[in-house]
Amino acid sequence: MKKLLTISLALLSLVSIGCEASGHENHSGIQSSISDRKSNATDLNLMLDEVFKTRITDITSQRADVSHIVSKYLYSGMDKKEISDLISNQFEILEETDNKLFALYKKGEGYLGNRRDFYIELFFSKEGKLLKNKSYLDKSNNI
Repeated sequence: MKKLLTISLALLSLVSIGCEASGHENHSGIQSSISDRKSNATDLNLMLDEVFKTRITDITSQRADVSHIVSKYLYSGMDKKEISDLISNQFEILEETDNKLFALYKKGEGYLGNRRDFYIELFFSKEGKLLKNKSYLDKSNNI
């Protein structure tokens, strides 16, 4: 009888440990999903920081190609809706078609040459996946 009671208690504790672990995995999955969304927003801010730290060295065009920076954060294969949702709060969407998204982010007021415009042109496949981008930082002298 004591052996049966001991075995029953051991089995019961193993089952309860398994349930706790399963509940923890589900909770971890939810937290991971939330942190992924937060990291995407953070990544957008990191991208903007990196873009606006870029020096504009081309005096004639007053532009700097920042496509390589954008491709680190908005990478090939990303879904168009995901990108659109990510940038729509901070960027002005200038043009949107099935295979193209053209957006603008303005920084500064234009006094004494401090205005910078950041343009992103994204190209998508028929399936709505990002293929490539053409992005540049533009110095706007609105004096």
